[in-house]
Amino acid sequence: MVKPVQKDRYVTCLPFVPLRAAAGAFGDVQHLNEGDFEWVAVETQHPLRPGMFVAQVVGHSMEPVIPDGAYCIFSAPVEGTRQGKTVLVQMQDATDPESGERYTVKRYESQKAKADNTWQHEKITLKPLNPDFQPIILTGANEGQLRVVAEFVLVLGQAS
Repeated sequence: MVKPVQKDRYVTCLPFVPLRAAAGAFGDVQHLNEGDFEWVAVETQHPLRPGMFVAQVVGHSMEPVIPDGAYCIFSAPVEGTRQGKTVLVQMQDATDPESGERYTVKRYESQKAKADNTWQHEKITLKPLNPDFQPIILTGANEGQLRVVAEFVLVLGQAS
């Protein structure tokens, strides 16, 4: 962990957000309370910007792309469609069956139907990449159980 000078924030350093303790951290993800988190030096060619952060992903459901224990960069807010993107999701009334945690990283897929003049989700599927794991499927009223927090950008490395 580092204590960066202001000019290095979002240039060579990002906040590290420990997801197990982050329940209230994502009220407005683009404006994380930066003083609440440690900062980590990031070595990547990918341009950094406010709204990005580092979090550790635990579990095997997104292997081989995201190995168990990998430190990853995420970007918030998720811009444009979520369809087909790998996203960090906060579940309100459910937990990831693999980890038992309220946060999960999965590929987002949704089916929508037109109701009156708006589109409504019929089904949201949070799909693992590893075929040994089952998707999390939310239908109807269950869709309010989740909040897409950020989009997966890249894997930095694994815990040693």
